[in-house]
Amino acid sequence: MSILFIGGSRRKESLNTKLKHRLVQVAEKHTFDFELLDADALDAPIYHGDHEQAEGVPKAMQQLAKAVAAADKVVLVSPEYNASVSPLIKNAIDWTSRVDGQVWKGKKVLLAAASPGGLGGIRGLSHLRDILGNVQAWTAPLFACCPNANDETIAAMDEDFLTNFLSQGD
Repeated sequence: MSILFIGGSRRKESLNTKLKHRLVQVAEKHTFDFELLDADALDAPIYHGDHEQAEGVPKAMQQLAKAVAAADKVVLVSPEYNASVSPLIKNAIDWTSRVDGQVWKGKKVLLAAASPGGLGGIRGLSHLRDILGNVQAWTAPLFACCPNANDETIAAMDEDFLTNFLSQGD
């Protein structure tokens, strides 16, 4: 079972990048087969139909679509922006949904977030689940949220819980 980890923040000290690495640490320990993508791999112009018609889907988004298609499941670790979705993740979904083959259709997707606030990013993940439903992805019911996040709280996330989170859809 291969897992593709994608982060939705390019900030140097991003809590969500730290959570993504915590999840990868658990995946390594439990010998999950995985690939890790940095948020820089999501770099593309904001989706625009005229841009697509003139220049096609950007190469980075074509490569992302191939990686999504090849994975058995995708873990999206997304920060919450104003109680909603990371624009980097949203744009990547918009572009990759334009690639032939409907790469998100039936794809198992797990959602995670870390936030310094008390809700742990769950509001953004709820919106992300709705977006993924529109591209016909299957979103796992269990989110991995880290409220009041900092280096210590992320490092202290329960390994059994994270292992169960990563096992969803097996």
